[in-house]
Amino acid sequence: MTQTQTPDPVQTVTQFIDHWNSGAMEEMFAQCADDVVWHNMPMDPIAGKAAMRAAVAGFMADVAGCEWEIHAISAAGNVVLTERTDAFRLKDGRRASLRVMGVFELNPAGRIAAWRDYFDMAEFQREFAGP
Repeated sequence: MTQTQTPDPVQTVTQFIDHWNSGAMEEMFAQCADDVVWHNMPMDPIAGKAAMRAAVAGFMADVAGCEWEIHAISAAGNVVLTERTDAFRLKDGRRASLRVMGVFELNPAGRIAAWRDYFDMAEFQREFAGP
């Protein structure tokens, strides 16, 4: 009998972030469950891959690229915690960065079922404010 090996949760989340950094958005979405819930904690949660696609498209409209840096990463079972700085190269030439604590929950298939990011909304607004 052949067993299917579940992907390592830390590796899954690291690859997910690498996809953001390389602009490989289809690969990033492929790592998410169809019923994924993405919750940037100061905002309302986004439920489902289709809603996540729309939110990412809207957010990325003014972004030329991502430079997310993982400072620390740890897993307990299917839950992965990340301490990151999420930096963005904006299309107007500016750079915005945000300190983030992220929580990723993987389903039994190894897909991201829940993603919660905690950050300071004032820092977000200051970093992304127009020139």
